[in-house]
Amino acid sequence: MQLSNLASVLFLGIFLSIITTSILELRWSGVTIKAIWRNEQFWVIRGVSAHLFAVFQGFLKMLPSIDTNFTVTAKAADDTEFGELYIIKWTTLLIPPTTLIIVNMVGVVTGFSDALNGGYESWGPLFGKVFFAFWVIFHLYSFFKGLMGRQNRTPTIVILWSVLLASIFSLVWVKINPFISKTDSSTISRTCISIDC
Repeated sequence: MQLSNLASVLFLGIFLSIITTSILELRWSGVTIKAIWRNEQFWVIRGVSAHLFAVFQGFLKMLPSIDTNFTVTAKAADDTEFGELYIIKWTTLLIPPTTLIIVNMVGVVTGFSDALNGGYESWGPLFGKVFFAFWVIFHLYSFFKGLMGRQNRTPTIVILWSVLLASIFSLVWVKINPFISKTDSSTISRTCISIDC
């Protein structure tokens, strides 16, 4: 199924009307626009990091052979013998948002290069895709700014895992290619076979 220009405009219109309605409701309740935006940013960051791992742990808890129980203890970090056990390792929580930023940035660059090569008909559906990619990037901008603002303290493993996962997701997306219908892909393959590409 190819995304048409009309479908992109209708979907963007619905999406923007939902956002406008929620902003108006929150403004009538006395919440500032900046507070609304920060709330949305933190909602997205929590949703792709901590909540994602909580869902994963919930699935693991349903498996009979894996025990994810923990014991509640006093969190005294100044305890000399066991103090290092209470230090939280945040690196795994940083990987999904960083991967999401990389995937969306690669998607924007790839979309514009595809539209430049595809001609006039490629630009209409591109705007809907780029709008949502930038929507995700803007929501995660404060996270990315904080991550890169740490200068040399950003864990290298976060960047390596994020680039690896983004590469895997991009390759899987290219292989699946959901925006080209089956008839289009068979026509393309027959054309390539006939001209030996």
